[in-house]
This record gives sequence, C-alpha cells and structure tokens, in this order.
Amino acid sequence: MGSDEVRVLDALTGQVAAELLARSHLLAPEQVADALMDTAGSLGVTKARVYLADLEQRHLRAVPGGAGESPEMLAIDSTVAGHAYRTLRIHGGPVGDGGSRHRAWVPLVDGTERLGVLELTVAEMGDAMLARYEMLASFAALTIVSKSHYSDTYAQTRRSQPMALQAEMVWAFLPPRTFATDGVMVTATLEPAYEVGGDAYDYSLTGNRLHVSVFDAVGHDLAAGLLASVAMASCRSARRSGGTLQDIVTRTDHAIARQFGDSRFVTALLCDLDVATGVFSWIACGHPPPLLIRGNKVIKELAGRPQPPLGLAEHHMGADRSIYRTLPGSDDGLPACTEQLEPGDRMLLYTDGVTEGRAADGSRFGIDLLSDFIIHHSHAGTPAPEMLRRLTRTITEYQHGRLSDDATIVLIEWMPPDPLL
Repeated sequence: MGSDEVRVLDALTGQVAAELLARSHLLAPEQVADALMDTAGSLGVTKARVYLADLEQRHLRAVPGGAGESPEMLAIDSTVAGHAYRTLRIHGGPVGDGGSRHRAWVPLVDGTERLGVLELTVAEMGDAMLARYEMLASFAALTIVSKSHYSDTYAQTRRSQPMALQAEMVWAFLPPRTFATDGVMVTATLEPAYEVGGDAYDYSLTGNRLHVSVFDAVGHDLAAGLLASVAMASCRSARRSGGTLQDIVTRTDHAIARQFGDSRFVTALLCDLDVATGVFSWIACGHPPPLLIRGNKVIKELAGRPQPPLGLAEHHMGADRSIYRTLPGSDDGLPACTEQLEPGDRMLLYTDGVTEGRAADGSRFGIDLLSDFIIHHSHAGTPAPEMLRRLTRTITEYQHGRLSDDATIVLIEWMPPDPLL
C-alpha cells in the first residue's frame, strides 16, 4: 500500500471514528454492532456481530443485534473466535470459496480486561486494515462498558443459568477480573460463578499504592454474601479515608462484629504493594498466606504472625484487650508483614476452596498441585488472565465439575519499567 493510499485510509478511519463517537451517546446496548455496519462500510466492513465471554469463560455468546454467519454460542477452547479471545490477537480467514470476503475475529478488551470478540466480515485482511479493525473493536468495548451500567442486556448475554441472590450481591461489588499498568498487573478468578456465596476480592491502585484484598466469609448462604459485601465496603471505606492496612483490619473487624455478633466471621488477606519500590506488605486474618513466585518457581509461603478472622478479634482477645486493633489514625496496633520483591515477582493469593477441594478418592488439590500448575504455565509463557482461566477449569474438573467450596485466586505481578531499585 502506497503512502497516498495510507493517507486516504487514515482519513477514512478518522471519519469513521468521529461518526461512531458522535453516535455512541444515544446508542442502545443492542445497537453497537449495527452502528459499526452502518458507519464502517468505507473500511470494507459489511457485517458485524459482538460476542461476550460468559462468566465461566467457557463460551462466547452473541449479543442481540448486528449480523453474522456464526452460531449464537462459540466454545472458547475449540474455535477460531475462542483462539482470538485466548491470545488477544486477530484471527480469521476467507469466507466461502471465492475468497473475496474474509471473517475477522477481533478481541474486545477494556484496558486489559478481556470482554469477548468482535466478528467482522471484511474485504481485506492486510496489516494496514487490521489496525483499523482494532479501532472498531476498541470503540465497541468502550461502548459496551459504558452501556452496561444502564441495561441488563450484556449481563443476560454473559449468563448461562440463573444466579443465586448472594452471588448477585457479590458480583455487583467486584472490580474487573484484570487490570494492568506498565508496572503491575492484577488478575483474578472466582468460582462457582452463579452460586458463589462468601468469597470476594478487591483491588485499587492509588498513586504508588496497589491494594489487593481477598475475603472468605463463613457459610454459603445469603448471609455469607452479605457478610462478604460488608467486608468489602468496610475495606473500601477505610482505604478511601487514607487508612493503612491496620486501619482496614480495625474498621472491618468492628463493622462485622457490630452487625453479626460473634456468630459470623470473614477470613481475609489484606495486601499493599508499593509499585515504585516493590515493598509488599500484608496482614493475614485467619487466611492462607500469599505464595511468592520468582523465576517460575514458588519460592515460599509468606507466613507471618497469625491474626484472628475479621469479626472475632474482640471475642478472641477479650473485651479488655480489643484495643490491640486500634482505631483509624493511630500509630499503634498489629504490624503488617513485609517482603522486598524483585522485578518480575508474582504473588499468588487464594482462598482455601482452591487447595481444600477433593477428588473422588478424597485427595486434596493442595498447594503442590496449585504451585505445579502456575510453574508449568509460567514456563509456557501463558498470559496471567489465560492462566487463571485454565486453572479454574482444572480445579473444577479435579472435583468432577462441582466445587465443594468457593474458590478465589488473585495473581499480582510486579514488573517495573525501570528494574533498578
């Protein structure tokens, strides 16, 4: 393609992008693919269809609207569309015998969070055009995320079965499963998607402070979902008030104790990572410690002074000693444990539903199998989001398709642009 052709193509792409942005404000959720077909004809697009990954990340499901020739549901593990989703690369090929048209499967990504794929029927698949198709997918992804707050269309598309009330509550609180900057990545998974009760995770990056927390509330009923939601809300309230890890523990412990007495509790792993220096701090409240992965090897469990689960501190220590968890703003209280990370280090956080799950013969999944899985896929270069997707499937299959407890996994990777500390 000559320079004049490139300039013309760039001008057309700019016009298409401007028109799509102008239309986006009044688009209904089902009209995203239709808008692409109406607007991107000058780029050779004749058909467009949006697919979203279901909550289990097993299938891609078509969103109402648009036009395409593929089935309504596509398996992520065994289709070209699924390959595009797994690898985050455009895949496709000729349509029909003539080869004059092509089908392109373009990943839909919000930041680094995988949403699904965009199916396009196009005239060309040259390198110059692929960048234009990625622009269309970026528009679709941004529009889907913004419209999801006002409609149930996308939520319904992503579900393969009804969701339990406690799971509905927990999912409403959760951040996206993947987030990254040029210095750090956080990716998470949570199962069983439609029946999860007491497990939850949270994270936030503010300045150089990355906070990550994992919760495991006792029980599997509506009360467990409420308990996990109270824990997350209390954590965010303390964090957004400028609180330290100690402050988060204190406020969350008091909130749970006040609302539920000593009959309910939450185990928690509360962590901070200074993304500028690599100093990792954590407090484990009745929860499995983090695993440190370095150079594709599990180096150690980061054990520290054990703390009682959230909601049981006063009962555990006695009323006269409850001040050992100080009120927000105090300089006293339990110390956080710390570890200096090296560039490329990964921290694996999990709930006991991962390691305590049992096979038919009663054998536990355990830390060794968990570590072996991470090491194998790290050597293979599997991206972290795809690694956790496959790990979830492995854990579920180990228990013959039915988890006996909630299973949550969060992987943190520190990758500073300047590795010199």
